[in-house]
Amino acid sequence: MRSRILLSAVLTLAAFSAAAQERPAKFYASAAEVEQLIAKAKAEHKGADTNTVEILVSDGPYPVQLEYRTGTTAPSLHQGQAELIYVIAGGCTLITGGTLVDAKPGNGANLSGTSITGGVPRKVSKGDYIMVPPDTPHWYTDVDHEFISMTVHMPMAAAKASTAN
Repeated sequence: MRSRILLSAVLTLAAFSAAAQERPAKFYASAAEVEQLIAKAKAEHKGADTNTVEILVSDGPYPVQLEYRTGTTAPSLHQGQAELIYVIAGGCTLITGGTLVDAKPGNGANLSGTSITGGVPRKVSKGDYIMVPPDTPHWYTDVDHEFISMTVHMPMAAAKASTAN
């Protein structure tokens, strides 16, 4: 009996996990909706070392995310994905490149680490665009009060196709 309950719980969890990864397509977010999502991210933010994420629009493997930070978050690397970052508000130091220290699997194709060695630091602020190539470590540090960005993760096949033109 216990094994049936445990199996049922595992299958239910797997179904919810799969459903969460299958987002319905959403092609538009008004300026008012973006402001509401920023307010929601601020209200739900769990602390300086966390990244609060809200989906703005998405289609299949291309989510456009609002990301809200108030402090240094763990460095990451997106396996097989390039990332375009647009800074909506605030500023920080973004370290890119180098080697991800103590890399461990995270969500999906992400690796997370404790730091980066040998990366290049760059001050970024409102209005800046940054392209992080596939498989490149990057780390948000020295956040000035808050850092709000819009990010698009692009599978490497799409990134390679764009460089061929």
